[in-house]
Amino acid sequence: MKIHILLLTATLLTACSKAPDEVVDTGQRGAEPMQMADGVGASADDAATTTKASATGTIEAIDAAAGKITIAHEPVPSLQWPAMTMGFRATPEQIASVQVGQTVRFDFESKGMDAAITQIVPVE
Repeated sequence: MKIHILLLTATLLTACSKAPDEVVDTGQRGAEPMQMADGVGASADDAATTTKASATGTIEAIDAAAGKITIAHEPVPSLQWPAMTMGFRATPEQIASVQVGQTVRFDFESKGMDAAITQIVPVE
């Protein structure tokens, strides 16, 4: 319970202090989307630990210049993440392999909420 309160508090404080560049879909309808920045929801212990995870989602946006793919993904139980829309760091090759609107299966490494795609493939 404490971790959930800490995560919510950290998320809200960081979201309020950063310029909007990534949108998080919390699944709550009628509320404004929360803004997410690197490190949101991560405790000091989480930031030091890299966790590998997998998910399925839909490509919402691609920003080749920033090296990011924004994906509306399913929940990630291994990280205790709900379904949300967030940006993932990606290589130029990964960016070139997908298109907006595609459903993809992807593996990634996460340090808190800072995540980098390690593999991504379209779902057929």
